[in-house]
Amino acid sequence: MGLKSFWQNLKMVGGPIFAILIGLLVGMIVLGVSGYNPLDIFRGLAYSFFTKYGIINALAMATPLMLTAITWAVGIRAGVFNVGAEGTLMIGAVTAIAAGALFKLPVGLHHLVALTVAVGAGVLWTIPVAYLKIKRNVHEVVSTIMLNWVANFLVSFLVVWPLRDPEWPMRSLKILPAARFQPLVAGTNLTLVFFLSIAFALISYVLLWQTKIGQHVRATGFNPEAARNCGINVPMATVFAFGIGGAAAGLAGYALTAGLPPLWSISEKLGTLIGYGFNGICVAAIGVNHPLGIIFAAIFFGGILSSRSYMQMFLGVSPEITDVVAGVIVLILALPELSKMFWQWQRKKVMV
Repeated sequence: MGLKSFWQNLKMVGGPIFAILIGLLVGMIVLGVSGYNPLDIFRGLAYSFFTKYGIINALAMATPLMLTAITWAVGIRAGVFNVGAEGTLMIGAVTAIAAGALFKLPVGLHHLVALTVAVGAGVLWTIPVAYLKIKRNVHEVVSTIMLNWVANFLVSFLVVWPLRDPEWPMRSLKILPAARFQPLVAGTNLTLVFFLSIAFALISYVLLWQTKIGQHVRATGFNPEAARNCGINVPMATVFAFGIGGAAAGLAGYALTAGLPPLWSISEKLGTLIGYGFNGICVAAIGVNHPLGIIFAAIFFGGILSSRSYMQMFLGVSPEITDVVAGVIVLILALPELSKMFWQWQRKKVMV
């Protein structure tokens, strides 16, 4: 039994490692075809993982990715495709700005209030999705993409109007010093929110694998009909999964405002918020949709993003090349599931 478990775990970890290696190989080929030195990709990774500021930058970038990856992973464990992390993150960010900039509270209490408001807003933002899924049978991909756009326009409006900084109209108000997280290392973006993200990942693991409701969530994702026949409240398990995902994405929004020095604000174009929701799906895939795996996957992906900045600034390499690497990794990891879906569709077609 122990040997069988070992091989299962090895197979689970081997897939992402194989995908990463193929992604790096494709990145080298693209670099060579584009006229760059193919080894530049390893110079970028060496900067990210073997230099002080590269490691710090990788950890800082990993912070929101860890949380948006959990949003996707918890959904997958419950059998739903929650692609709403992008919009939920924006809602968490703008509510963190409101709580952190409009109220004057003591240090510590102000942190707690802003954090609670951002996480709570993230949870509340998922309620329409859960309702439409359970009561109206609306597919969550449709409703979450719709709400992503609603969040984008809503937050853009709030940033340039009621929460606008009078001294800098192109951005929101800054979070007050009492609610800010200062950098752990001067001149970097790494703050204590990184450790909050790890704590949230660990809590997610405990909830999903060590509690009864977590077992119900995973049973629902594995086979909802069988779970229902066993007396599991499938709608409740689905709501719980959406709630955890919303909390994670709301915390990610908090991380990108209260935990993002020296800005501590949101720009008019939402540039500091865009992309983390969908990159989180890639991180979740590398981490095999497991909270513990996601911790390491987020740090690795943060390193890729860190190397992207280094390669662009110091080696003149186009940043889109690292996007190719990430895309190839996700594609390879998705191939088994896509193949399974294709053959299921073929069987249904033959039966008809």
